[in-house]
Amino acid sequence: MSGWTALLELARSGFTTPGFAVFADLLLGWVLAPGPRTITGMITVGDPGRRRAHDAYHRLVRDGAWSMTGLWRVLAIHAIGSFAPTGVVALDCDDTLFHKSGPKVEGAGVFRDAVRSTVRRVVYALGLNLVVVTLRVHPGGAEHRSGYP
Repeated sequence: MSGWTALLELARSGFTTPGFAVFADLLLGWVLAPGPRTITGMITVGDPGRRRAHDAYHRLVRDGAWSMTGLWRVLAIHAIGSFAPTGVVALDCDDTLFHKSGPKVEGAGVFRDAVRSTVRRVVYALGLNLVVVTLRVHPGGAEHRSGYP
């Protein structure tokens, strides 16, 4: 079993059987697509033979039977098991304001804009406050070359 197939199989439990097949095509397209990762762009690369209807991919993302929580859980367990086997987990967290709003954008509001704010003046802007949490990974020996701990 290839590494790609093994990694993909971890996500199977978060989908129905037909949904997983559509997800597998989308994920392949996401990895291989040049340029922006739009669903249409991913379909072009992930399903070049047009085995499925174009709408099937959009339907999966929009209202398919799959579990985002389940996928994140599987990803977190695998990433920590692979990159932090000692159990010590180093996480980095940051937030950023994404300037997207409107009546159909869930979670949009007025937030502090860290890019435009200064020590003396706080700037607020309309948009989505996106929080990014990453698992810090130290590839073998790389921390010594980069100077980071």
